[in-house]
Amino acid sequence: EFTLGEVDGEGGRLVSYDGREVPFDLAAVVPLHGGAEYVGRSEGLGDELGFVPVDPHTLQHPQRPEVFAIGDAAGLPASKAGSVAHFEGEVLVHNIGRFLAGQALDASFDGHTNCFVETGFHKALLIDFNYDTEPLPGHFPGPVGLPLLKESHAAHLGKLAFEWLYWHSLLPGRELPGIGSAMPEHGKHPAEA
Repeated sequence: EFTLGEVDGEGGRLVSYDGREVPFDLAAVVPLHGGAEYVGRSEGLGDELGFVPVDPHTLQHPQRPEVFAIGDAAGLPASKAGSVAHFEGEVLVHNIGRFLAGQALDASFDGHTNCFVETGFHKALLIDFNYDTEPLPGHFPGPVGLPLLKESHAAHLGKLAFEWLYWHSLLPGRELPGIGSAMPEHGKHPAEA
């Protein structure tokens, strides 16, 4: 609930419209955005910002059970990052299949998000979190892997490798072994957070 009003780069602080301040050393600021216009033109489909309200775990519209949404269209308390849409997609496919078969929905999206943040000079950091767990230090996807919440050249190389994997593996529909929609907890260190 912090609405950014001013960025004081020299002072290293973010100032909200109501005067609250938050110190920072690296800020990645995303402006408020809304959903697609067509959502607002479809009566009962969207909310006041143009997003499709869905159950955060099943991705099904609460009043229109035949409607599911993921990615930028979904009104979820989750990032609009591509990884989120990918992880949501795994749950969505399973749940739509069950819905069409007249079965109860049982796949549950946990809000899994991961994202490389380029910090410059051939370095990046990787974050991985979900609805219940803030980004933690450690490694992804398990005890051995890319460092989390630590600026490194390895994370930068991981981002470059992921770009290739995205275009040549994920987009054509091939999964990455061992990386599913549920956030992995192995390799994370809650005590260091």
